[in-house]
Amino acid sequence: MGFLVEVLAAVLGEFIHEFLKTVFDPNREPPFVVRLLRRLLRWQTLVYILLILLILIISDLTPVRLGETVRVWALGLPKQEAMVSEALHAFDRGEFQNAIERSREVINTYEFSAKREQSDLDAHSASKWPEGKVRWGTISNSMDVFSRGSLNSVALAWWTIGRSEQSLGHPCEAKKAYAAASAYSYARTWDPQFWPLRGWSPFGFFWSPPDDAGERAQSLSCI
Repeated sequence: MGFLVEVLAAVLGEFIHEFLKTVFDPNREPPFVVRLLRRLLRWQTLVYILLILLILIISDLTPVRLGETVRVWALGLPKQEAMVSEALHAFDRGEFQNAIERSREVINTYEFSAKREQSDLDAHSASKWPEGKVRWGTISNSMDVFSRGSLNSVALAWWTIGRSEQSLGHPCEAKKAYAAASAYSYARTWDPQFWPLRGWSPFGFFWSPPDDAGERAQSLSCI
């Protein structure tokens, strides 16, 4: 389905391209529809469609994922990302119990793979990705962080539970959730700001749910 969406996007993109060229063509003869059809039926049109499709496909191997962006626009967020997004939106709306329940769904679904990713990184003594903006020279390396979907999602889910429990006035439950989030020390969350494309953004930055959770846990007293 994703590939079909990219094919349709390439066809639509080339149609818009030829449509605009026809609109601004100073030659007004023959009629508009005839001129447009002539452009669309040229062999060059197929070449342009294939080039656009190739760009969309290859882009998914780069930090700026045009093809993935098109698929998400057409099909919506992937399941895991949609679950995390729903939990965060519930928290932002002040629906703290709903945020807790949705976050637990994320944890129950992806915790096993998240623990495995954390263990593998611990075993290899991998370096932790720094918080903040991504420097130009390290943009490609940031794809490794994006690829840790379960790890990043579960840590953020525990962080969301901690924030929600704290907002509900349950410091002990919040402290436990923050401790759980802190255990996923390699997890990072990407904030693209207003950037509409998937992957790296010139305005985005990484932040660390486990580090933030650890600091919040220290500020809580549980009796």
